[in-house]
Amino acid sequence: MKIWFLTGEFAPDFGGGIGTYVENCAKMFAEAGDDVTVIVRSLKGDKEEKTKEGYRVVRFKQGEGEYYTYLGYDNALAYQYYDVVMKLIDKYGKPDVIEMQEYNAYGQYIIQNKLMLKEKLKDIPLVVHLHTPSFETLKINQFNTYEAPFYWIGEMEKFCIKGADALLCPSQFLADKLQYLVEDKIKVINLPFDIPQEELEKYQKMNPVQNDKKTLLYFGRTEYRKGVVQMLKGAEKLWKKGLDFKVKIIGGDTKLESKGTFIGEDLKKKYAKYIESGNLEMLAPIPHLELIPHILSATAVTVPSLYENFPNTCIYGMWLGKPMLVSKSGGQAEMVQESGKNGLIFDWDKEGDFEQKLEKILTMTDEERKTMGDNAKTRINELCNMETNLKLRRDFFQQVIQNKNKQKTTFPFVEEVPKDNYVHTYEGEKDLLSVVIPYYNLGSTLPETIESIKQTEYRNYEIVIVNDGSTDEESIAILKKYESDPKIRIVNIENKGLANARNVGAKEAKGEFVAFIDADDKIDKTFYRRAIDILHQYDNVSYVYSWVQYFEGNEAVWPTFNIHIPYLLCANMLAAYSVIRKNDFLNFGQNRIEMEYGMEDYDGWVSLAEHGCLGVSIPEKLNLYRVRKDSMSRQFNKKMRIYLYQTSRNGHERIFEKYAKEIYMLLLTNGQPFYWNNPTTQVYLPTTENTVIQVDDRIYRLERILNTFPGKVARKIYRGLRKVKHAIKK
Repeated sequence: MKIWFLTGEFAPDFGGGIGTYVENCAKMFAEAGDDVTVIVRSLKGDKEEKTKEGYRVVRFKQGEGEYYTYLGYDNALAYQYYDVVMKLIDKYGKPDVIEMQEYNAYGQYIIQNKLMLKEKLKDIPLVVHLHTPSFETLKINQFNTYEAPFYWIGEMEKFCIKGADALLCPSQFLADKLQYLVEDKIKVINLPFDIPQEELEKYQKMNPVQNDKKTLLYFGRTEYRKGVVQMLKGAEKLWKKGLDFKVKIIGGDTKLESKGTFIGEDLKKKYAKYIESGNLEMLAPIPHLELIPHILSATAVTVPSLYENFPNTCIYGMWLGKPMLVSKSGGQAEMVQESGKNGLIFDWDKEGDFEQKLEKILTMTDEERKTMGDNAKTRINELCNMETNLKLRRDFFQQVIQNKNKQKTTFPFVEEVPKDNYVHTYEGEKDLLSVVIPYYNLGSTLPETIESIKQTEYRNYEIVIVNDGSTDEESIAILKKYESDPKIRIVNIENKGLANARNVGAKEAKGEFVAFIDADDKIDKTFYRRAIDILHQYDNVSYVYSWVQYFEGNEAVWPTFNIHIPYLLCANMLAAYSVIRKNDFLNFGQNRIEMEYGMEDYDGWVSLAEHGCLGVSIPEKLNLYRVRKDSMSRQFNKKMRIYLYQTSRNGHERIFEKYAKEIYMLLLTNGQPFYWNNPTTQVYLPTTENTVIQVDDRIYRLERILNTFPGKVARKIYRGLRKVKHAIKK
C-alpha cells in the first residue's frame, strides 16, 4: 500500500503523543514493505529525507503562502497542508490512503476540497485518526471555547470528523465520547508500540536514578486536564496523614487561561514546603527514551487525567513493568483493564478514591508490586503488539480502500438544520442555470461582466438582466446592444433597489438553478460548472459560492466558509455571488426590501438557514469583486450596521431564539461582530468609526510557535507578548 500520514507533530521539531504514534506507524508499515510518506510542518525549511526504516519524511516550512495574509494562522496552516499534498500528488502520484489527525483540523481543506469534488482527491480515501480534539479538552482546561480563533478550530475539528471517509480511534473511551458526531461506528484500534531491545538496554544503563523514598512518577504536561492539580491535592492529604513518599513530576508547564497563570509555577508555590522536604520534585521535560531510568526507579507510575485518549505515558509505564495508578476517565483504564491485577483504577467522582488507591499501591509489598508490574507488561504487549497492530490497521485500510468510490450524497455540515417544506413549488427547466444581473447605471462595466459569464464551462445557461430603472443614457444605450442576444433577456422595472431586483430576476428565471452577479463583477470560467456539480452531488446543499478576489480598487481576498450556525447569526460568511436552487431562494431566501441600506444578501442567508437551507464554499478565488468608491458597502457606518442587524434579527426570531446562548457567548467573548474579519482570525478592535486594526494576530502566531518550546525562556517571552497585547488593547 501507498500510505501518507499527515501530522502536526514529528521529531525533532515537534514532539508529543501524535508524533510518537505516527513514527511507530510509519516504521511498522515501512518495515512490512509498504510505501510510506510522513508529511509534517517544520520551523526550519523544506526538506525531504528517507529514514533508515525506509519511509519518506516531507517537511515544509510553516507560515509560507499568500493565504497567510487573509486566513488566521492555524487555518492558513491547514491550507498549506492541502497545498503541499496537492504538489506531492503531482510529484509521486496518488496514495492509496491518507491518514490525518483531527487535532487542530490541519486536514480540513483536504477534506473540504475532496467534498467539493476536486479531481485529484476524488478517489483517495481520507482517514481521520482521533487523538484528543481541542473542542473537548479546552473546556476541561477551563478555557473559553467561544474565543476566536479557537472556536473555529474546534468547529473545524468536528468538520474533519464528520467529513472523513473513515475514523480510527485508539480508545473506546474517546470513540464513545465522539460517536454523537457520526452515524457509522468509530473503529477502535489501540496504538502500536515497541522499544527496540538495543535502545532499551542503552537507556537502562544510563545513570541510574536513585530515589530515597517510595516514588509516584507522573510524566507529561502540568495541564489541568491531566489531573495534576487534583493529584497533588490527594497526595497532600496522605502527607499530612504521615505517609512519607515522593511525587515526581516531569514535564512542561501550561497556562490555565481562566486564572491567567501557569499551573506548574502555581503548584511550586503552593507546595513549596513539600519540595523543600523532598516529598515533591518537579523537573523539566526530557525526551521519552531518557525517561526510562526514571520509570524503572519509580515505585509506581500514575495517569491521573480527567479526560484522556490512549496515553503514551501509560504505555511506557506498563511496557517497563511498572504498576500503574490510573483514573477511569480515559483509555488508560482500558489498558489496565482489571484493577488490582495490572494496576489500580480510581474514580475522581468518588470522594477519597484516589488517596485510597495511592496509599494501597505504596503500602504493597515489593513482591506484590512486581507481580502487578509483570501483569501490566504482559497486558500492554498484547494490546500494542506491532505485528497484531499491523494486521488490524492493514485490514482496516484495505476495507476503506475497497469503498473508495462510495461517494457521499449528504454534505457533513457541522450543525445540521432540518429543512422546512416548500410553501410553493416553482417550476424550472432541469439543469438550466439562470444568471441574474441586477442593473442600475453600470454600462461601463456590464460588458466585462457578461463576457466573463459567456466564458463559462457550463454551457446550459441564460442571462437575465434586471434593469432597475436606469437613468444614465450611456448605460441604457449599452443595455440595448444586448436585446438581440439569444442568451440574454432584459427585464425593465421601476427602480426599487437591489433587493427587489434580485427577487424579480429569480422569479423571471426559467432555470432550475439561479446565480446572482452584480453588473460590475466577474466570475471564473469554472465556477458555474463546479457549483452545479456540487448541487447535483449533495441533496442537503442549497447553494454554492467561493472565495472572493477583489480587483481594481483593492487586491485583497475574502475567504468564505461553509454556512455555520450559529456563527452566521453574528456575522456574514459569504458574498452574494452564489449558485442556488431556485425553489430554495424563492421560498425562503428572497431579499427583504426592509434591508434598504444593504446587507440584504446576508439577511437572505439567515432566512435560508432558518428554514434549513445551507450553503458550501469552494475554497478558491472564483468570484471577482470590483471595489468601487461609490459602492453601497462603502457608505456603511457603525449606526447603519447596527440598524441593519436589528432589522434582520426582527425577521428571524425562531433561529435567533434557538441559538441565543451560543450567540450571547460569541458576542460576549469577541465583541461587536461588524469588527470581526472572519472566523479564523482573532478579534479586531475599532480605532475610529470606519477603521479597524487586528490587534494581536501576529502575537498569536508567535505564541503558537512558542508553545512548541517549553521552558522558562519561552514563558518569559510569552508573558512579554501578552503585556504588549494588553497595552495595545487599552
